[in-house]
Amino acid sequence: MSDRGGGSTQADGTYILGTGVLADEFLALLRHAGTPVAGFVENLDRGRTRTHASGLPIIWVDDLPAGAQCLCALSTTHRIRFIDQVRSRASFPTFVHPSSVVLPFGTIGPGTLVSTGVLVASHVTLGSHVFVNRGARIGHHTRIGDYVTLQPGVNVAGEVQVGSRAYIGLGAIVRERLTIGEGAIVAAGALVTHDVPAHSMVAGSPARVKRRDVEPK
Repeated sequence: MSDRGGGSTQADGTYILGTGVLADEFLALLRHAGTPVAGFVENLDRGRTRTHASGLPIIWVDDLPAGAQCLCALSTTHRIRFIDQVRSRASFPTFVHPSSVVLPFGTIGPGTLVSTGVLVASHVTLGSHVFVNRGARIGHHTRIGDYVTLQPGVNVAGEVQVGSRAYIGLGAIVRERLTIGEGAIVAAGALVTHDVPAHSMVAGSPARVKRRDVEPK
């Protein structure tokens, strides 16, 4: 794991922002890769600050050490809010699981996590605080915006533009040279053959707009 968000490496490891099931998954990924984890951070209910089932501490957000390295294990909207809450005193490393392949000539932004078995082709840009779930495929010269979520088995072809805060569901396929608009939602299993407007939800094969004025949760 590299710290591309600035700041010094913490001797006691990375803090995971969030305490839900996705936080458990992040812990498993980091430990499997041999990356030290310092604990979890809670920002909604101080009563949840206790010892996690793993034996690691759950600390209140105000007690996060200055300069702590953090990865955020929350859905899109909560991810943005939590990161904004700690941004002034935290740094954000990137994490790519060693079972994944990231080819050269691309960039990965701070706070981005790439899970197991992912293939990222050459000249790909992954923005900040992106979550690429297991087994996803991202084609060459594709640009993935900040806070995007790609769920397991997603296959994004080459030269695709994915706007910030977009969500692409389980097993969806996006054809080459398309644009997925900011805040758009692509339903699980969709086959996307046309551009997806911002803040719309598409589903089906081929994908069609089902709702407008949506926001990823």
